[in-house]
Amino acid sequence: MLRSLAAVALLACTAVACGQHESPAAKTLDERQNQARQVASRAGLSPAVQDFLALYATAADNSFTVTYGPSAAGASIVLVQDPPLRRVDLVAPPVTRSVFVTAQGTYDCALDNQKWACEQAQQQEGPPGLLAPADIDRTGAELQAAKTNYTFAVTDRTIAGTRARCLVTTPRPGVAGGGSTLCLSPRGAVLLVEGAGNPLRAVKYSTSVDTRRLALPATPEPPPIKP
Repeated sequence: MLRSLAAVALLACTAVACGQHESPAAKTLDERQNQARQVASRAGLSPAVQDFLALYATAADNSFTVTYGPSAAGASIVLVQDPPLRRVDLVAPPVTRSVFVTAQGTYDCALDNQKWACEQAQQQEGPPGLLAPADIDRTGAELQAAKTNYTFAVTDRTIAGTRARCLVTTPRPGVAGGGSTLCLSPRGAVLLVEGAGNPLRAVKYSTSVDTRRLALPATPEPPPIKP
């Protein structure tokens, strides 16, 4: 269920024209929000759910820092974002593994024995784009199918000291399986994921970003040669 919701905001493809007084970035953001609402509307979801998905679509354009609490295995995740730059740390002592999205490309880095090593990632990340018409139809159909098995409700919660907007999906009577919850900050950052294979809960959230953390900690090595 959460995969369908994420697709509304994250799938990339071609664009359509928008207002003349906005920057290209603002146009793309507005279009992504409109597409998110369009997909939810086609699926027959309520205006509140449409607004929630539109909020989700803004995340890639906003700056924030989020720390997600330790998992059962003791690992924590830190996300630092100042578009188009982004860093994600997986902290599992004594090793920290990080992904850096920079102006020069995407890099995988690791901190081991107090020493950083970086290399260019084999999979490069591009800027967020728009849904193609076929993507809109497919995702709308997925959400519409989900609506037959789940109810959707939008609620408010406080997470990491931040007022969050949450989408709660609940199985209808007779439907096997559990529900799920996805909570977002006012800037669209994910603060809580429950009912999925990899749950997340933010323990710290800030709209401030230490841009020094977005610089590569070591000169990257050449990417590994494929056999």
